[in-house]
Amino acid sequence: MDARGQAPIAVVGRTTAREIGERVEVEWQLDGTPDLEWTEVFQFAEVEERRGPVDWTRGGGPDVVGGTVRWFVPTSSLDDADAEVARRLEVANQRCAGTDRARG
Repeated sequence: MDARGQAPIAVVGRTTAREIGERVEVEWQLDGTPDLEWTEVFQFAEVEERRGPVDWTRGGGPDVVGGTVRWFVPTSSLDDADAEVARRLEVANQRCAGTDRARG
C-alpha cells in the first residue's frame, strides 16, 4: 500500500492476441485502470537496452489502453518484454504513489 492506503497497480494476467509475421500482440491485464499520470510514467520509463531485431531494439514501447498494456513483440523476445513491462510497472507505481488511481 502507498501512503494513502492504495495498492499499487499490478499485472494479473497475460494473453497473446494474434500473430503477425514474427511478432505477436501481447496483452497484460492490470488490476485497475491507471490515470493519465501513471500511464505517461509507465510509457516513458527508462529501462534497460533491448536485445534482438533492430526494429524491436529501436522501436516504441508498450501502450496502456484502459486496464490493459498492449505491445507487438517478436516471438523470440517474450521474456524480455515481460521483464520490461514489470520494470515499467515498478517505476510508474513508485512515481505515482499517493496519487488517485481508478481501481477495478
